[in-house]
Amino acid sequence: MKSTKPPGPLKQLRVIIAVIALLNVVVVGWLLLRNPKGEQNGSLSRAMDSLMADHSMESARYDLSDMASDLNVVLISMDALRWDRTGISGNEKGLTPSLDAFADEAVVFHAAVTAAPWTLPSHMSVWTARWPSVHGVTNKLRLLSQDQLVPTQLSPGIQTFPDLLILNGWTAGAFTGGAGVQASYGFGRNFDAYLDDRYFAGMDYSIPAALEWLEQNRDKRFFLFLHGYDSHGQYPLAESSLEEIAADYHGNLDGSVKEQARLRELGLKAIGNPGDSPDLTGVLDEEDTRFLREIYDRKVRDADQRVGSFLAKFRAMGLLDHSLVAIMSDHGDELMEHGSIDHGATLYEEQLHVVMMIRFPGYARRQDIQTPVRLLDLFPTVFDALGLEQPPGVDGKSLLPLLRGQEMDLPVFSETDYRLYVHQRMTRRGSLKLILDLADGEKQLFDLEKDSGEQKDISSSDPRSTYELEQNLRAWMDKTRTNPQDYLGIHQKPITLF
Repeated sequence: MKSTKPPGPLKQLRVIIAVIALLNVVVVGWLLLRNPKGEQNGSLSRAMDSLMADHSMESARYDLSDMASDLNVVLISMDALRWDRTGISGNEKGLTPSLDAFADEAVVFHAAVTAAPWTLPSHMSVWTARWPSVHGVTNKLRLLSQDQLVPTQLSPGIQTFPDLLILNGWTAGAFTGGAGVQASYGFGRNFDAYLDDRYFAGMDYSIPAALEWLEQNRDKRFFLFLHGYDSHGQYPLAESSLEEIAADYHGNLDGSVKEQARLRELGLKAIGNPGDSPDLTGVLDEEDTRFLREIYDRKVRDADQRVGSFLAKFRAMGLLDHSLVAIMSDHGDELMEHGSIDHGATLYEEQLHVVMMIRFPGYARRQDIQTPVRLLDLFPTVFDALGLEQPPGVDGKSLLPLLRGQEMDLPVFSETDYRLYVHQRMTRRGSLKLILDLADGEKQLFDLEKDSGEQKDISSSDPRSTYELEQNLRAWMDKTRTNPQDYLGIHQKPITLF
């Protein structure tokens, strides 16, 4: 069992404030009972307004610093899960009942944006709270010279948030689907256990190992990273489910992971010149697209069931209320919304809009945040809540001020240099979103409020916003040591490893 200790001063303060607030409610109730019906005078109304405007409790909300020494930290990453497939997004298909139930006890970020549209750079941005151009892990291989590629690894000089958790006494275990989150990229430094021996494994593989490790370490203060590719194109759907979906399909696809890889690469081959995009137009028809979308939705449902099963067992072990638990997706997936499938090579919303929720122990009630935030803000928020010092020089910000009712206007960017096929950057301001292709300088501007599917480029009809957002993007690239001129007209030999 975890050691107990007398409550700290902050916890005592919260108890005192709660008692005062309760007494206020009792007094107001007594005044209401004394007032005859219809005689609610102005003085009573003003008294109510004064009590409701008391933010003394709000300033201490989500402050877990006095209990940090007894709290576990859990990060669950559902790879390739699109935001719009979840019930919390408003989707009515019922694909994610477990996530929806978790949301009832968590802070839900409705407009979370990933820093990159594929696994490796996105997760490393979470690990470091730095933009991909800053942490440098933008592909699985990096150019050592014009013709020589070597494996990518995070610089030893960049400290990660898990590094600091371990230094502060947390025992760390990771149970993953491997591939883009393999320990060798810099994720697994000083972990007690790091499972990554299968390529594109699902949580049906990572969860049993995680539960076994938890049984052995439940009396310690731990950091658990649980990950799986259950919604990913390279994770095979159960044969029985595939047969059920195929019964109503009359096309030529078989729904296999081998076929998915072939289609992905075929789409990428359409990138023949700088500025081209992946394209499967004419290869997949509407029936093929419906078939692939049904497969994806079934994978999402299965992923949700597995996460729900894990959370139920985690709660039954008595660990949930002693843990800060975050659930995220690293990126989404395209299913022909912009002419191709998979992810990595474009910066549209089906790939960038991700799931991000945090359950704070002691505050297990839902709070919905509509303000745009960045996935790389996750760990800074967790560390702020725990009262821990974060690594120096990070780009992410704590979102606790936002959770406490303050306004935050965070700069939103994303980038991709996916396998050297493309080089694109994105920024947002309000509902306006600009995508800049560094290879040919092409700009696309979308108004997400009016055109959530990004089908109408308004850059020519709104040149002022296009110019302002481009200048904002170029200023950010300057800070991240990205020279756009280095990419203009570039044509590189693509990386084949995915």
